[in-house]
Amino acid sequence: MTLPKALVSIALATSVTAMVPAFAATSDAHVKTQNVSILGYDLSDRADAERVLSKIESAAERVCTLSTARVTIQERKLRQQCAEKAIDIAVKSLKSPTLSEALIASRES
Repeated sequence: MTLPKALVSIALATSVTAMVPAFAATSDAHVKTQNVSILGYDLSDRADAERVLSKIESAAERVCTLSTARVTIQERKLRQQCAEKAIDIAVKSLKSPTLSEALIASRES
């Protein structure tokens, strides 16, 4: 799937299985998406790439949050894994070395 350079869409299959793996066999997954506008950003510029990465990270958190209720440590860990996967997919889809470098740097800090 090719995305226009002005917009990146973060989509992940989310379901009860994300929070409770024991239900994996019986749960129906659905896809949540969050569009992130990157219009006006130069992804070859490090500062712009970091701003876009921040927008992508925020969108990934929204996509991967299934509830505003209290969550267990395991659920929090699964939500974090979901967000990391969503971020990886979005960054990869933009094919920007500078954005990829910003992601690596953010995870190392």
